[in-house]
Amino acid sequence: MPSSQTVTIDQAKLLKVIHERGEVSQEALAKATKFDLVKVAREILELTAKGFVDSIERTEQRILLTDEGRRYLKDGLPEHQLYAALQREKDPILLEAFKKKAKIDEQLVNIAIGWLKRKNWVAFSKEGKKTFLRLLPRTEDIDSTTLSLIADGTIADHLRDQAIAVSLQNLKKRKIVEILERHYRVARLTPQGKALLEKGLKVQRKLETTLTPSLIISGKWRKTKFKPYDPTEQVPPVYYGRRHPVIEVINEIREIFLEMGFTEIRGPLVESEFWNFDALFQPQDHPARELADTFKVAKPTKAKLPPKEIVQNVKKTHENGWRTKSTGWGYKWKMSEAERLVLRTHTTATTCRHLSKAFKEWEPPEKVFSVDRVYRNEAIDYKHLSEFMQVEGIVVDKNVDLRHLKGNLKTFYGKMGFKKVRLIPSFYPYTEPSMSTLIFVDKFNSWMEMGGSGIFRPEVTYPFGVKEKVLAWGQGLDRLVMLKLDLNDIREVYSTNIERLRTTPVIF
Repeated sequence: MPSSQTVTIDQAKLLKVIHERGEVSQEALAKATKFDLVKVAREILELTAKGFVDSIERTEQRILLTDEGRRYLKDGLPEHQLYAALQREKDPILLEAFKKKAKIDEQLVNIAIGWLKRKNWVAFSKEGKKTFLRLLPRTEDIDSTTLSLIADGTIADHLRDQAIAVSLQNLKKRKIVEILERHYRVARLTPQGKALLEKGLKVQRKLETTLTPSLIISGKWRKTKFKPYDPTEQVPPVYYGRRHPVIEVINEIREIFLEMGFTEIRGPLVESEFWNFDALFQPQDHPARELADTFKVAKPTKAKLPPKEIVQNVKKTHENGWRTKSTGWGYKWKMSEAERLVLRTHTTATTCRHLSKAFKEWEPPEKVFSVDRVYRNEAIDYKHLSEFMQVEGIVVDKNVDLRHLKGNLKTFYGKMGFKKVRLIPSFYPYTEPSMSTLIFVDKFNSWMEMGGSGIFRPEVTYPFGVKEKVLAWGQGLDRLVMLKLDLNDIREVYSTNIERLRTTPVIF
């Protein structure tokens, strides 16, 4: 075992550089010694353990103007631009009239008004529904001073000024400046390290780090000195490359369905209202087809519909029930409504496309599934997203019934880790009977609804020439992902938080 007062040749080089410069970053040490950064870090760690060097973490802050900030430095902050424009008007100023005639971007005006009020440069008054502005004397603006200091590179000298510090944070919130931090380590000699250099360094010969087969066979290992290892020493964590956890869950779902004998199908994200609604026997005046729930596509203005025979079958089914023994919806079905384009609201549109190919590209029995993206015009909160994933499957066969549906669902959820599954009566517009699928979640010690299921109505299947029974089920993927990854907020499902992505257990 080498003496704690000896160092390696490489460590001696590092100590001499540190002694010459006083305090040196690891990057500078790597450049001066021509060692790579990993080697420098490792040697500094050993010198620190021996007590010769202190390794200290430093933080360097860089304050920069964003593109918007550089524009405001040149043209003035929005509140300055607006104040200058208002000075050319007579008090009191009618706000709406000013907005219309001012040659200033309306978004900039709206931003500026808030800051004019906050800085107490204008007073507001109301007369009925009209809003008037009255200019107040303009005070010195610390934000302009801060912008100038950043631009000339002297902001660091003024960070102790409380007013400048507050202004800097405000400008950061406004995305006018960005504050970048860089963490790095520097090395400096300890008193023990200085004493060692004054006495003269004792350099040990190179130590072996690996017990090789040749050392063992030749017997040289008996006289070879090896570098000591401390198995209790903390080492930096190593993070491997991996797929996003959501992709891992999707792959698990795919494997389960494929094991169960299903085939995967895909469909377009931009869909005609024909496939998204009409083919599912959803009337053209249904509220779900309005902008409040569905994202409409402006261009192109029309979709290409399937062959005329299928369109006519769907049309007649809506109007009078056609051959389904239903009365239909009893209204005049419009081709123009069916031709409109939307971002698909469910993957069942893809399922309908597949059913329309029956007896042309496939024949019953048939088992297919889909895991794909859908869109709903919903407000985003902790349990809702406007873009999410949906999982669904169908089984087409003349001899299937609800028992087969329940069996498929129990098998799927069982393979996902949920052993208790039950179906309860429910209502869905294109299945009859319809059921909600519930699974028992041990974490909550309660049942949780996962989605809908049932048997497609004849009004959905007959227009495509499918008279066999079609078992169907579907659900949002995100709730399943939240349970698998132990998340509480749906917005975390597609998180790019690197720490969470690194520490989430891998799903095999």
